[in-house]
Amino acid sequence: MKLNNITKWLSEKTDLLFPDRQLYFRTNGEVRFITISQNRQLFSSVMFIGIMCWFSITTYSHIYLNDIINKKNIEVSVANSYYETLEKQYNQLKDDIQNSSHALEQRQNYLEQVLDVTKIPIGNVESVVTDEINSTNNNLSGSPDKQTRNLIRNIMLHKFYSNLKSNEIKQNKNIKLIIKDVGKKLTFIKNTLNSAGLVEEELLKHSINLPSTAQGGPFIGLISGLNATALDSNEFNELYNKKSLLNDLELVSAYLPTSTPPENYYLSSKFGTRRDPITKRWAEHKGIDMAGWHKTPIMAGSSGIVVKAGKNGSFGLYVEIDHGNGFKSKYGHLSKINVQKGDKVLDKQIIGLMGSTGRSVSTHLHYEIWFNGEPIDPLKLIKAAKNVQKIKQQKYDS
Repeated sequence: MKLNNITKWLSEKTDLLFPDRQLYFRTNGEVRFITISQNRQLFSSVMFIGIMCWFSITTYSHIYLNDIINKKNIEVSVANSYYETLEKQYNQLKDDIQNSSHALEQRQNYLEQVLDVTKIPIGNVESVVTDEINSTNNNLSGSPDKQTRNLIRNIMLHKFYSNLKSNEIKQNKNIKLIIKDVGKKLTFIKNTLNSAGLVEEELLKHSINLPSTAQGGPFIGLISGLNATALDSNEFNELYNKKSLLNDLELVSAYLPTSTPPENYYLSSKFGTRRDPITKRWAEHKGIDMAGWHKTPIMAGSSGIVVKAGKNGSFGLYVEIDHGNGFKSKYGHLSKINVQKGDKVLDKQIIGLMGSTGRSVSTHLHYEIWFNGEPIDPLKLIKAAKNVQKIKQQKYDS
């Protein structure tokens, strides 16, 4: 019953909306018409509605799909940016490891130079072969799976980082041993210089222009801002500074005139204030008097250049030698001079004979040592000669 009612209702609505229609055409006074049946109207309406639905669905789908594609493109762009950031971080980390490894090898080369002198037995430090990083990176560069590639590279970098840090720990242990040895030598030299009446700082001031015998260390500094792979250079810098100071002090020690001019003598007058042997008044004595047999051979206190040779007032026959680095030695009251001004003399080379020329009351050598324009006690240097010789020969334990 309901179906019939619905069918009847639809039929009535159809008849109302789509009655048969005539289209009239008039041409040259002649009238014609075309009848459009209800079925044709229904078919045309259905087709129109279908086309409109298709157009609407297609337009919506196009807009929706474009929106999805745009979102996906944004996601891909973000992912690519993320991978580019990871790539930069990886390359930075790789460069840091390579730079640190290079610095580690430089430090090891420097330690081996130091060991040639110190003779301290230490453990070997294996080199970090960073070429494998580039090789592995090249092999993985064509891999389509970025996640797998990054995982493999991270494992590889962790391996090299661990190896690098292990070698650094070994090297720092070796550095501590060498620092201890160098420290002992520095203490020995400083005590020797103090006993000789010399000030370390004053000696070093004059050593700037001296020809250095040190080989010099490598440039160890790294670019600031490196990550955790950067080496801890505190202990190495301590070693480098101490070893540089040791080299400088050994160098300046080579210029000390410590040899005793006459082999056999007795001290007849000390350095400092004394009674003048002629006037009997207190006066400043800028050297020491070394008495001995007439014509006893007088030797140079160290190697140097003769700057004066001849008569010199109250000193009689006189020789003055410039040993370099601010040191000069003076020899007075000689009976004979065996050198001339400008001669280069060697340590312990005979430069004249003991006598009593000039203002003198007996046969002796008046011996002075000057440093930086001031007289110092020659006897202190002579007493320190044994230790100075150890320093010159770098035989601290002998």
